[in-house]
Amino acid sequence: MGMILGFSLFMGIFIGVLISIPLVIISLVATGKSAKRRRHVWRVFVPVAVATVLLLVFGVYRYPYDTGVPGSNYDLLFGHFFFVGLVYAVIPGVAAVTAFLSALWYPRDDDIAKNRT
Repeated sequence: MGMILGFSLFMGIFIGVLISIPLVIISLVATGKSAKRRRHVWRVFVPVAVATVLLLVFGVYRYPYDTGVPGSNYDLLFGHFFFVGLVYAVIPGVAAVTAFLSALWYPRDDDIAKNRT
């Protein structure tokens, strides 16, 4: 039964990685384009991404799951392993999107120049 639980964890991680990779790539490309028009984009992107990863990992770690008794409740454990693998694998993508959105709060350079004159 342990192999089935390991398979559920693997499937959760696999699906999470398939979700996370496009999110990270799109966020990095969009942030790179935004960096051409705004200052301090990477100075905001990196700390927000790191903080978001740390907060989400801590939140998933502290989430109260139902416990399963060995020899029974394998449907509960299967769902738990799948969910944990999925969420841990999606965290980098969510952090990248959050960091990109927070970097958009900075005004464009041409908007700053208009306000100075």
